[in-house]
Amino acid sequence: MSRFRLARDEQGYYLDDIFNRQKPLRANFIEPALLTRLGRAGKKSELVARAVRSESGLRVLDCTAGLARDSLILAYLGCQVTLCERSPVMQCLLADALERAQDHEMLGPAVSRMTLVPSDAISMLDSGIEHDVVYLDPMFPEKEGSAAVRGSMQYLQRFLGVDEDTDRLLETALCMHCDRVVLKRPAKGGTLHSELPEPIHVFKNRNSRFEVYSPIRKTGQS
Repeated sequence: MSRFRLARDEQGYYLDDIFNRQKPLRANFIEPALLTRLGRAGKKSELVARAVRSESGLRVLDCTAGLARDSLILAYLGCQVTLCERSPVMQCLLADALERAQDHEMLGPAVSRMTLVPSDAISMLDSGIEHDVVYLDPMFPEKEGSAAVRGSMQYLQRFLGVDEDTDRLLETALCMHCDRVVLKRPAKGGTLHSELPEPIHVFKNRNSRFEVYSPIRKTGQS
């Protein structure tokens, strides 16, 4: 019997881990903490916005959508965001979250700028569809002790596991016709194994670091 179960209640779809007492996983954009963060979000205060250089109409491809919270922030700040997600379960959770947020006074304009595409990122990148920024937030190996993630990210790690193709994904993204590639990594750890160029910018806080790369075909531009 699988330990994970996709179900639905009056609040929408959720993923339940029957071997764990943790609250079920939801992709909920209307949760109070997220709304508070959005109300304070700015192009300078949010590291993801600084790394992407968010602006109205900027086309961002989120290759590893997950719960899409970073993408929601970017869309809230005016970006046009394409969410690429290969897990059918996460696709279901995200589609439900987007639908439920459509009529929300604060979130409606933002989610109208978000498009969910059920596809793996490599196929999406190979499709030739142009974007200004490619954003990568892969699942790195789980950390232990005080550095371990908590809450929904811990849930995602159990369900999705580690993204084994992160090196290939970044290498593919760096060959795209775009202005920049942004890779989100843990503040400590999450080492990649490929021989890749050094990032041109790094934005970091105690939890995360956002590495900005210049695509190979656009060397010298930032």
